[in-house]
Amino acid sequence: MVIVKAGSVLGYVVDNWHVDWYAVILCGLPIAAYWRGHIRRMRTQMSPEIRAGYERRALAMLIANVFMVVGFFSPIPTWAMVYQWVHMIWHLDLMVFAPPFLIISDPWAEMAEGVPAPLMERMRRGYRGLASHDRVARFARVVSSPWAAVIAFDSAMWIWHVPGPFDWAMQSSGRMELMMFSFFFAGVFMWYVAIDQGRRRYHENGILRFAHIASVSMSCMLLAILLGLSSGAWYSAFDWAMGTYRTMSLLADQQIAAGILWVFGAVPWFIAGIYVLRDALTDEERGENNITDTFRSFVLRRVRVARPTPSVANYDNNSRPV
Repeated sequence: MVIVKAGSVLGYVVDNWHVDWYAVILCGLPIAAYWRGHIRRMRTQMSPEIRAGYERRALAMLIANVFMVVGFFSPIPTWAMVYQWVHMIWHLDLMVFAPPFLIISDPWAEMAEGVPAPLMERMRRGYRGLASHDRVARFARVVSSPWAAVIAFDSAMWIWHVPGPFDWAMQSSGRMELMMFSFFFAGVFMWYVAIDQGRRRYHENGILRFAHIASVSMSCMLLAILLGLSSGAWYSAFDWAMGTYRTMSLLADQQIAAGILWVFGAVPWFIAGIYVLRDALTDEERGENNITDTFRSFVLRRVRVARPTPSVANYDNNSRPV
C-alpha cells in the first residue's frame, strides 16, 4: 500500500481517498436501491405526516451513508495501517456509529421497492424455495436469534484484536477487507437486535434486550481495560508494516486506542442499554411486561413446558374417585 505523506493537517483529510470496489458492490448497490425506492415512494405519497416520517428516516440513512463513506473510502482505512488509534476509530465507525442510523432508517421496504421488478421476483422465488426446506428454516432461526448477534459481535471484536489474527490481517489488503466487513455486518446485526422495533422482531422483551446490550458493552469495556493496562504492545504489525510513517511508540498508540474503545465503544452501548431498560420498566408499570416472569420463563423454560395443560388437569380431577 502506498501512502501519501501528509504535509499538513489538511493533508490528512484530503489525501489518500480511494475507491473500495467490494464496498461499492456489497453496500453501495443496496443503498442505491434504497434511494431509488425512497424517491419512488415520495413521488406517490401525498400525506404530509407520512412524508415527514419518510423524510426523518431518509435523514437517518443519509447520516449512516456519511459514516459508511468515512469507513470505506476516506483516508481513515489507510492510516489505520499505521496507527492503532486510527484503526480503532475505523473499527468503531463501522461497528458502532454507522449501523444504528442504518437500522433507524428502517430501509428494507424502500430497498425492496428500489430493486427492478424482475430481479425482485427472482429473489422472492429463491427465498421461498430456501425457506420451504426445514433444515434451512431451522438454521435461519438459529443464526437470526438475538444471542447469535451477540456472539457475532463479540467474535468480530475479540478475534480480530487477538495479536495473531490481527497481525495476519495486516499482511494483505484482502484480509483487511475481511476484517472491515466482519466489523460492519456484525455491528448491523447487533444494532438490529438492540433498537429495531419493526414487526420483524420476534424477540421483543425489553429486559432480555438489555441483557444482550449489556453483554456487548461489557465486552468492549473488558477489551479496552486489557489493551490499556497491558505492559507491552500487542501488535508488531504496526511496526513492520508502516513503521516509517509512525510518530509515536506502539505502547502509547495502544493506550490511546484503548481509551477510544472505552469511551466510544462501551459507552454508546451502555446508553442504549439504559434506554431499553427504562422502556422495560415503563412497560412493567403499565402492566404490559413482568420482569419477574421474564426471568422465570427464561431460566425455567423446560419446567414450564413440562407442566400439565389445563385440559389434562381437569380430566384428572373429574376422573378421580370420590
